[in-house]
Amino acid sequence: MPAYTLGLFANMYPAFEGDYRGVFIRQMVQDLESRGVMVKKAVKTSPSVLGYFPFFSRSVSLVRDRDLDLMQAEYIPHSSIIPVYLKRREVPLILKFHGDDARIFPFRNRFTLSLTKLMLKNASHTITSSEEIRRILIGIGACPDRVSTIHSGVDTRFFVKKDKGDSRRLLGLPVSDTIFLFVGRLHPWKGVPELIEVARACPQYHFVFLGPGTVPDHPGNCLFFGTKPHNEIRTWMNAADCFVLPTHTEAIPTSVMEAFACGLPAITTDIGGCPEIVTENENGLLVPVGNIQALLAAVDRMGRHEAEREQMGENARKTVRERFDQRMMTDRLIEVHKEVMGQSHREF
Repeated sequence: MPAYTLGLFANMYPAFEGDYRGVFIRQMVQDLESRGVMVKKAVKTSPSVLGYFPFFSRSVSLVRDRDLDLMQAEYIPHSSIIPVYLKRREVPLILKFHGDDARIFPFRNRFTLSLTKLMLKNASHTITSSEEIRRILIGIGACPDRVSTIHSGVDTRFFVKKDKGDSRRLLGLPVSDTIFLFVGRLHPWKGVPELIEVARACPQYHFVFLGPGTVPDHPGNCLFFGTKPHNEIRTWMNAADCFVLPTHTEAIPTSVMEAFACGLPAITTDIGGCPEIVTENENGLLVPVGNIQALLAAVDRMGRHEAEREQMGENARKTVRERFDQRMMTDRLIEVHKEVMGQSHREF
C-alpha cells in the first residue's frame, strides 16, 4: 500500500529528454514515488497555449479522483485554478510557488493580485522555493504559519566532481584554458548580453553557453552548444572552472546548485533567492543585476586566482551536501504533506 496518494497539477512538465521545462518537478515525482508515495498527475507537456485544453481536462478528472489524500499545484495560478474551484473539502490542497508566479505575476495589476490572494486563501498550505518568495507571499496576505520554504535540491549522488581534463577531452574543449560556463535560456533576462560583453573584454578566457534560444552576436571566445540532455550537464560542469548566471530574476537557481555539487564556484546576481545559496567570497561571488563592470571584475578575479577559485569550489560542494541535498528536501516535503493531511483530518 502507498504511504499516501498525491494528485499533482503542473503546467510545465518535460515531454522528452532534454526538455528543461519542469524537469525538477519530474524529479520530485520520482523521489516521492521512490518513498512509496502514489503520484497521480495532470500535467501540461506542450509549450503551446493549446496544451492548456487537455491539461485542464485532465485536471478536472484528477480533482474528482476519490483515491486522493492530498493535492499539490505547481506554478500559480495556472495549475491551481481547477483544484481551487473544484476541490473537495476533505482533500487538502498545497500550492507551490516557484519564482515569477510570486515575484512578478501578482503585481501586474489589481486582477492578478486579487487572483493570487484568492488562491492563497483557498489553499491548505503553501510551499515556496525560497525564503524571499515566502516573505513576498506573507506580505500580500498569506498566513505565516501556513507557508513553508523547501528548495528544489540536487541529486548529489549524480552531480559529483570528476576529472576536469577527462571531461574536456570528452567534449573537445581546450584542456589548459580557463572556462566559464552558462546554463540556461539564451534570453536577456538571464543576463546573456552582459556576459557576452564581458567575454569581449576577456579574450584570454572561454565562455561556454548551453541552453535553448537564438544565438546572439558574439566574439570568438564564446562557444554555443545548444540544448543538452539534463544527464549530460554534469560532464560540462566538470569541464568548467566557474559557473556564471548573471540573471535578472530568479527564485533558487537549480543550475547553480548542480554546479556547486560538481565543485564549481558560481558568479551570479544578488537577486531573488541567489543570496540564499551563494555566500560572497565563500562559495562564489554576487554582483548587481545588469552591472557589466562588476560582472567583469568578478570574472577576472575568478580567472586570475586559481587557488581561491578551487577553494570556493570545495566550499560549494560542502554547501550543497549539507543544505541542499535532494534527499533532505524530499524528506521535508513528505513531512509537510503529512502535517497538512493530519491537520485536514482533524478539521474535517
